[in-house]
Amino acid sequence: MESDSVTKSCSGTQRKKLRSLNLKNLKLRDVNIKELMENSWKFLRRKWQLVTVICLMLFIPLIYGLNSSSAVLIVVDKQPLAVVENESQGKEILENVKNEVAEQYGITIAGFDTEISFKEGDPKDGSMLLPGEELNEELKKRINWLADCWVIDITGKPKLYLASEEAAQKALESVKQQYLPTADEQLEILETKFMEEVEIVSTAGPLKELITEAQAVEKMARGLDKIIQHSVKNGDSLWSIAHANNLTVSELQEMNPQLTGTLLQPGQELNLVKAEPLLTVVTTYQTTVEEKIPYKTVYESDSSMWRGQQSVVCSGVNGQREVTYRVTTVNDIETQKESIIEKILEEPVSRIVKSGTKVIMASRGDGGSGKLGWPLRGRLTSYYGWRGREFHTGLDIDGVTGDPIYAAEDGVVIERGWRGNYGYCVAIDHGDGLSTLYAHLSSIGVSMGQTVSRGDYIGKCGSTGRSTGSHLHFEVRINGSHKNPLNFLDR
Repeated sequence: MESDSVTKSCSGTQRKKLRSLNLKNLKLRDVNIKELMENSWKFLRRKWQLVTVICLMLFIPLIYGLNSSSAVLIVVDKQPLAVVENESQGKEILENVKNEVAEQYGITIAGFDTEISFKEGDPKDGSMLLPGEELNEELKKRINWLADCWVIDITGKPKLYLASEEAAQKALESVKQQYLPTADEQLEILETKFMEEVEIVSTAGPLKELITEAQAVEKMARGLDKIIQHSVKNGDSLWSIAHANNLTVSELQEMNPQLTGTLLQPGQELNLVKAEPLLTVVTTYQTTVEEKIPYKTVYESDSSMWRGQQSVVCSGVNGQREVTYRVTTVNDIETQKESIIEKILEEPVSRIVKSGTKVIMASRGDGGSGKLGWPLRGRLTSYYGWRGREFHTGLDIDGVTGDPIYAAEDGVVIERGWRGNYGYCVAIDHGDGLSTLYAHLSSIGVSMGQTVSRGDYIGKCGSTGRSTGSHLHFEVRINGSHKNPLNFLDR
C-alpha cells in the first residue's frame, strides 16, 4: 500500500518508470526463487546419494564378514581338503562318511587316528569346493579308520586283524588242520597245539590292515614273504635253477622239502623263497598199521663146499605184524615215533643158506701141521729160512696178478696199506699172540679194524714193493716173532 501511495503521488512519467522497475523486481525475485529451489533439490539429491554410499560401505562388509566367518576348511593331516559352511557341517559330513564306511565293510567303526582340524576358510575358493560324493570318497581314502575287530596276537610276530572273534578262531583251527596226518580210520589225534603263545584279543585296529579268514591262514602257514615259484622246463636241473637264482643246491632243497631226489619233471613248481610260518603246530597222534617182519638169514656150514661158495636151501618169507605207534610231528616233519603195542599176525620164515668151509690150499711138497688155511692156491717158490746171505721170513706162493687172497683164520685186521719192501700188505691178529701177514698185494679188500673169518677175501695177488714177479709173501708170527708158516698150515 505504501508503494501505491508513492505511485499516486508521483507524476505519470515517474509512475511508468516505477511500475517498470517493480515488474523487473518481481521477475528477478521469481528467478531467484526458482534457482534456489533447483539448487536445494540438487543438494538434497547429492546428500541422499552420499548417504546411500555410506550405508552400502557400512553394511556390505558387515554382511560379507558374517558369511566369511561361517566358512571353514577341513584339514586332514595338515593338508587342506575342502571348504564347508561351518564346523558343525564338517563334523556332520565326517559322521556320515564314518557310517558309510561301516556299512561298506559291515563292521563298527570305533574312530580314526588321522589328524583332522577345522580352520577359517575362504568361501570363494573354488578349488576347495568339492561335490558331496567326491568329498566323501576323499575322506574315506585319506582317513585311517579304526574298526572294532579281533587280533590274533602271536608272541614276537606281526599282528593279524580280523572282523570277528569267530573268524580268528576258525583261522587258527584251519592252520592246525593243514598239518594233520592223512585221514585214517585207525588214526587218533591225541593233541594239537601251537609251539608259540597265541591270543585272540578284542581291539580297535586299522581298517586298512583288516584281512579275511583265508588270508590269515595263508600268512600263518606260509609266512609274510611272498612265495616266488619256478616252473620246471625241459633241461632244468637243481643246479641250473639254483645258479640262476643266486642260491645253492642245498638252499633250494631246503626250500622244497617235498623233493625226494634230484630228478625234476617239466611243469613241476619249485619254491624260490623259503617259507617261514608264523605258527609252529605240534601234533601228537596214535596210528595202527600192518607191516612186514623181515625174515632172517641162517647160515649152515657145509664142509663139502669151498669157502665162499653158498647154496640157498630154503627161501625166506617175511612175517606180518600189527603195530600201534605214537607219533609226534612239528608242522609236517616227524620228530618222534614210538611203538606202544605190537601184535604178531604171521611169523617170518628164515632163509637157510649152506656156506662152504672147505679151504682152498696151495699144493706143497712135504705138507705141514697146524690149523691155518692156505691163503692162495699155487706153487711154493721160496721157503722160510736162509737164502744165501738173507733170511727169508715167510713163504712165497706163486700166483697171477689179480688172484684172490683169503684170510688164513678168523681175526681182526690190524694193518693195511703200503709198507716199504712188502708193498701193499695186510696183517691179521688171530688172538693168543698169533698173527699173519700177506704182502706184495696188487689191491686191498679189507679196512682197518675189520673182523674177518677164515677164508674171507682180503685182497688180490700182485708184485708191489720189492718183488721180482707176481706172488704172495705169507708170514706167521707168534708174539711178534717170525715162525715157519709150514708148521701152522693145514695139510
